Amino acid sequence: MLAAVRNFIVGFLIAALVFGTIAYFIVGFLEENIIGIEDSPEDTETVSDDTADANPPETSESPSDPSTGEEDQVQTYPDLEGESFNLLLIGTDYRPDYFDDYLEDLRKSPATLGLLTTEIRPTSADLIMLISVREETRTIAITSIPSSTRVSVNGEYQLLGEVYDSYGTSAIVSFVNYLTATPIDYYICANVTDAGKILNLIDGITVNVPVDIYNPYYQNTLEPDMDGYDLTTKIMIRAGDAEINSSNLFALLHYRTAKVTSGERETVLASLARATIKKAVSDEYLSRAAELFERALTYTKTNMTVSDLTSNLGIFRAYDEFNVITVTYPGTYSTLGDDTCFIPDTSNAHITFREINGTSSSN
Repeated sequence: MLAAVRNFIVGFLIAALVFGTIAYFIVGFLEENIIGIEDSPEDTETVSDDTADANPPETSESPSDPSTGEEDQVQTYPDLEGESFNLLLIGTDYRPDYFDDYLEDLRKSPATLGLLTTEIRPTSADLIMLISVREETRTIAITSIPSSTRVSVNGEYQLLGEVYDSYGTSAIVSFVNYLTATPIDYYICANVTDAGKILNLIDGITVNVPVDIYNPYYQNTLEPDMDGYDLTTKIMIRAGDAEINSSNLFALLHYRTAKVTSGERETVLASLARATIKKAVSDEYLSRAAELFERALTYTKTNMTVSDLTSNLGIFRAYDEFNVITVTYPGTYSTLGDDTCFIPDTSNAHITFREINGTSSSN
């Protein structure tokens, strides 16, 4: 009997010791991980990702400080006077001051017979450039879209620049909207002669060109008698930093590289836009912005008004705060027959421009 009692007591003490040890560790674990969480001063309610993004928690440390272990947050900027917008620039090779064989000219001539058999000078959009100004991210993206971009018109393939001759400005706007998934807020269209006059309003610009650019109308066998236009000048723009104004802008817009697939022409045209914008928003000209723009309007076809310009003056004044980037439109060049055309990669382009415009891929 005593032996049985002794065995019971020994067993009880061993069991108490084992279970007591286990309980000690369990209680310690609960205190550290459960009770500690409830008492933590940094505790917040669980929220959805959208709510968290909309209401980031306050912190005394910089969000980019690696010691916090938190991800960098998107930088925000104070609002400027003005709103983000997308502007499409269209430059055409229409030169009625030097040529009189456009369709409208032939129709006006009573001596002209057989219009259907007469060679008519077409008008092409040589410059097609999208400028996206994002006030909320302080970004300006400049994209020169090749005029040789192949598009489908009524089931037939054409080059984008050539579409202008038959369908005009609205067709170019619609195609760029399709190619970039970007709404076009404003467009400005000017022929090369009038674009030169606009450049003269800011006393020309300086652009770096990689090679000598030749006169597209050079004829060494003719006399320079075409309304004072010099047909005998072979090189219109020398390589390097060149002054561009009404006297040589046409040569720059007509510039075609020996290797058309290099994208060099689009890079030069983007440089032209950057230099023009930078000078136009300088203190010297920004104070006269409304006056100069009103004069420029007489040389253009546009849906942008002086009021549209002045309502965005805050953006123009803050130009130096913006990151100006050049965006290359994705695609490849292909030779079809005797012509080389640009085949656009619209899928990747849409992704790129939605990122630029800050819109969802599902939009």
